[in-house]
Parts: sequence; C-alpha cells; structure tokens
Amino acid sequence: MSNEDSCGGWLCAALVLLACYTSLPETLVYHQARLLKRPIEASRGLLEAEVERAADAYGLSRKVLKALVRVESAYNPKAVSRVGARGIAQIMPFNARRCGLPDADHLWDATINLRCGAQILREELDQHGDLRRALTVYNCGRV
Repeated sequence: MSNEDSCGGWLCAALVLLACYTSLPETLVYHQARLLKRPIEASRGLLEAEVERAADAYGLSRKVLKALVRVESAYNPKAVSRVGARGIAQIMPFNARRCGLPDADHLWDATINLRCGAQILREELDQHGDLRRALTVYNCGRV
C-alpha cells in the first residue's frame, strides 16, 4: 500500500509537516480533522493556541485578540449572534469575501474564522490608528 493509498499522498506530507510544526498531539488531531473536514470538538487550550497564532500572523497583541474572542463568542466556534455573525471571532457572512473566502460556509472553521477576525481587526487598526476605534468598528461594523 503506497502513502497515496493510505491517506492521499499530499495529505500525509501536510500532516507530517504539521507534526513538526507543533509537538501537541491535540493540535495534530485538530488540524487533521480540519484537513479531512471531519467534525471535532476543540478544547479551550487548543483554541487559545490558534488565537495566538492568528494574533502573531497579523501583528496583533495576543491579549487583545484573546479578549476579543472571549467577549464575542466565549471561545465558542459554533456561536451565532442575533444578527448572524458566525463562529469564534463572530464574523458576519458578508465579510467572508473581505477575507478572501469563496463563501461564508468557511467561517465555521475555527482557524479560518480566527484568521479572518485577526485580518479584519488589523485592517481596522491600520485604518483608524486607534485600538478603541478599531475594536468599535470590528464589533459594530463600518458606518
């Protein structure tokens, strides 16, 4: 049986690289489930690690992004607001394209949702130059 037969060749390579990227078995299981599009419940610790990676990727304070996620969804990747914001970072479906996503269904992936939220906060911070204003616009939308 070849590697390609056992798990898709490129997928195995991606999982090996991911295993090298992190030493946490829980993280490997989480990302393997994401790649295979299988449902998995992520722990708070795992989600906090994803928040840290998103913050680092967009040059944001980890504390600020963690606080935003805590306020927006209480770290619930399945959260839906009364106005339709989705996921752990509470992204409105119309913002999916802003984040380069083909459709809003991708917002249910916690990692994608966090990165989209971090991107939006970074854009608002760059535009307004003030964290309070950026957080206000993030929460309320552009006026």
